[in-house]
Amino acid sequence: MKPSKFITVRGKKAWFLPSNIQALTWKGIAYCQTQSDADKINATDKIDSQLESHETIHIRQAESTHDSWFRFYVRYVWDWIKNLPLIFINMNAPYKFEPIELEAYLHQDEWDYCMHGALYQWKEFEKITLKEKRAWAKEYYNSRPKPYFTYFLREKLMRTNA
Repeated sequence: MKPSKFITVRGKKAWFLPSNIQALTWKGIAYCQTQSDADKINATDKIDSQLESHETIHIRQAESTHDSWFRFYVRYVWDWIKNLPLIFINMNAPYKFEPIELEAYLHQDEWDYCMHGALYQWKEFEKITLKEKRAWAKEYYNSRPKPYFTYFLREKLMRTNA
């Protein structure tokens, strides 16, 4: 089924996720680390948790890749590969600084973003160079205490756009 056919994501507990991954969306289903996370996603018909919002943003992003799950996942893996040099800063950095993830983290607190957001913002994040991502990753992972990633991104983007 095409991404555009999904209104929101459904949650399922997954036995196969490593402990550092909270959820993974595959063709409109968020496979969650815990049953509690899956239950939060499935609790209502409206988006009411950060995890649900984050994963629903991924569904809308898949629409922006010619309404194709295949193109979305190829793009996702390609961006992760391009970010692999960030692994020397932190094992999670290639994932966190992917354009697709940057958009999802930036807007996961905005419950209505999936309905009203541009959902092409990830394409703007592709313009961030690996050098810039490296500097951001060093700053983020060396912060004590580590800031909430969404706030960190907002601060970085405000400085960049100013």
